[in-house]
Parts: sequence; C-alpha cells; structure tokens
Amino acid sequence: MIQIEKMESSKPLNSYAPSWNVPFGVTIWKDEAGVDAVTSFLLEKERDILQQKPSNDGGTGLGDYSVTARFGSYNLFDLGKEEPKINELKKFIQKSYIEFVEQDETPIEDLQIVCWYNIMRKGEKIDTHSHGASPITYLSGNIHLGNYNTKTFYKFPYEPDIEMHVQNKKGQLTFFPGYIQHRTDEYTEDSTRLSIAFDLWIQEHGTPTPLKTVTFMNKDIADEIRSS
Repeated sequence: MIQIEKMESSKPLNSYAPSWNVPFGVTIWKDEAGVDAVTSFLLEKERDILQQKPSNDGGTGLGDYSVTARFGSYNLFDLGKEEPKINELKKFIQKSYIEFVEQDETPIEDLQIVCWYNIMRKGEKIDTHSHGASPITYLSGNIHLGNYNTKTFYKFPYEPDIEMHVQNKKGQLTFFPGYIQHRTDEYTEDSTRLSIAFDLWIQEHGTPTPLKTVTFMNKDIADEIRSS
C-alpha cells in the first residue's frame, strides 16, 4: 500500500504570503529477488548504454560519461525482453500510480513514461535539479535498488534552503511532482549505487519527441490492473 506524505507550508498570515501542499507517494517493491535481478542486469547493461551518444545529464552533475547523460536515448521498459523482472517492475509502478492518484483524489491520466537509470560510485552525488516546470509538468519518480547510506533531499517551493529528505531503501518507490527540485548527498561506499528515475507525460499534450517513451497508463491498463 502506498503512503502519501505532504510537503506543507505554514498557514499564510496575510493575503500575499505563499502556501503549498505538495503530495509525495512512497511505497516499497517487496520482491527482493526482482530488485537484485534488475540491479545485476543494469550493471551489465552499463557498457552498452555508454556506447550511445550523450545528450546532457539533466543537471545532475554526473557528467557526460554516465548512463544518466543518455536518459533520452533509451527507455528502461524497452528492455523487458532481456530481463523479465523489468516488466514486473513496470506493473508495480503502474499499480502504485493508481493507488497514489486515487488516494490524492486526482484523475488517472493517459500517460507515456520516460525511464532511465543512474549509477553512482564513491565520491559522486546528484546535484540539485528538477524535471521541468512547464504547464504540462506532471509526476516524476525514483526507485532505489539497495539499502544505501544516502538520502534524497526535496526542496520546499519558494524556500530553497529548506528541505525534506527520504532515506534511500531497497525497492523504495517515490512519486513527486516533476517541478520539485531534488538532490542527493555524496555516496561514500565502495560499491555502486543504482537508482531508476522516470517522468510521466500526459498523452493528450504530446510527448517530447527526442525522448524514448513507452505507454504507461490508459483506461484498458487501469482496468486490467484493478482486476488482477
């Protein structure tokens, strides 16, 4: 079951003070064998991904020589034929999305997903960035593939020096509005740190053509998931 946490402002004390009430959805993919299989596959896939031409690292600071800098040239969910657990992960995200928007009392949308992954090694961190703040900005998310001694920090709207943080746990999925700025602390362990990231795009507004998108949600998918 997904839990909704709120990034909420204090009550405004005058007509022009800002206020916000931002929902975050947090849950855990409890299939540990699935998490491990996806982790092993993505580590093995790193060399192939790095052969593709980099575009940019999305403001993460991970640089051109990173799988992050190829985020628009592939889609994680096109790789389900190579590792079937990726298909199971997609279904988990779809089910969690439905639970999240229903609890938050917003409509289920027809969606495409842009999905990539990040690899961090000792001494690296993800700099403050957001996934967009245009009129069509919707939901973004991340999934962590290990119990890393790191946190993801989410910055309050209008208050960039104030943050809430989420401890990175194995299988943890977090949904958040794509305009929220976020970062990580520095990774200090000798092993690799893997996370999956994604953006959801409403189909009726079109999708960014340079990016590899995959169908994520529509009425038929929602009905199938509810009946399963």
